[in-house]
Amino acid sequence: MLTGVILAGGQNSRMKGQNKALLTYQGERFVDRQLKEMRTVCSKIIVVTNDASPYMDYPPQGGIRYIPDICAGHGPMSGFHAAFAGVETEYAWVVGCDIPKISAPAASWMLTRLMEEDYEAVLPLMNGKHQMLHGVYRPHRILADIIERLDTRQYRLSGLLDSMHWLGVDKDDLAGAGIHEDFTADIDTPEQYKDLLHADMERE
Repeated sequence: MLTGVILAGGQNSRMKGQNKALLTYQGERFVDRQLKEMRTVCSKIIVVTNDASPYMDYPPQGGIRYIPDICAGHGPMSGFHAAFAGVETEYAWVVGCDIPKISAPAASWMLTRLMEEDYEAVLPLMNGKHQMLHGVYRPHRILADIIERLDTRQYRLSGLLDSMHWLGVDKDDLAGAGIHEDFTADIDTPEQYKDLLHADMERE
């Protein structure tokens, strides 16, 4: 019913070229943590990457497909396009590879909200900002709009929200469901990565 999608493309320019999917947290690479979490609720997983070679040394992971962009070079919109063109299930949970604390309980709860009200997407809203890279979607309803936007060179991912029937859930909504808001925190820079590791050491 649910396919997990990890967007592992991009230039990683703010991370000085280091592949964020391969950063480690609590002894595991970000991508391994994400795969483990997704497998608890997803029947299939797609990793969108134009170079799958960094992942080939990992232990065999059944049910995981590595696919490249179809229309490369247009940021997350390219990743959404490739993933949604390949998704076979009705629903997809999409995350960026730079989020080390993705939450299966959050995705499951958002999926329930999506199904109840017939939304095309349910997204976290953190401090008033939508988090499209930890959202739950109906990919087959959205794909045509993505293709049209690529054809007309509208590459801004948030532009999809203008034509989608979507719901934003804020930290109060999530807290009411017993879900902590830190699952959307992404790591974009070396400084943010150091802060993540430092905070973890302080908790110990």
